[in-house]
Amino acid sequence: MQQDHYTLSNGRLKRKDNTVYFVREDGSKQSLPIERIRNIHIYGEVDFNSKLLNYLSQYDICIHIYNYYGYYSGTYYPRKKNV
Repeated sequence: MQQDHYTLSNGRLKRKDNTVYFVREDGSKQSLPIERIRNIHIYGEVDFNSKLLNYLSQYDICIHIYNYYGYYSGTYYPRKKNV
């Protein structure tokens, strides 16, 4: 069963060895179960790069971004696969 993942604190989303980690500002790491995630909702100041976006696209995971006040800012949608 796929579910949504909510990121409420500041940090960095990164991919390392086919695993996605969320690294908080204090240095603590949390691995994300990529096979069980449908959407990632980001409410804090989070850094990520295009390698992570390409990896999340392989699993059809959308990233929804919200501003400081919790208002919706935008979404990254992976492209549709034709076959």
